[in-house]
Amino acid sequence: MIYDMGRLPRVIFSGLIYHVVNRGNNRQYVFEDDADFEKYLELLGRYKERYGFRLYHYVLMNNHIHLLMETS
Repeated sequence: MIYDMGRLPRVIFSGLIYHVVNRGNNRQYVFEDDADFEKYLELLGRYKERYGFRLYHYVLMNNHIHLLMETS
C-alpha cells in the first residue's frame, strides 16, 4: 500500500488571521546579509499588493521568519 504524505490543501476563509512560520532546513540561514532581508521585504510587499492580504506584523531572523497576516 502506498501512502501519500502530502497534506490536504489548506482551507482559507476571508478575514482569518494566520501565524505563518518558515524555517531554514536544519536551522540553516535563510538570510545571509542585509540585502537578503531587503529583497524578502520587497517581494513580500509585491505579493501583499497582488493578493490583498493584510500584514500586521513580521519578524525576520537569519534562519526563520514569522508573519501575522489576514486573508482577504
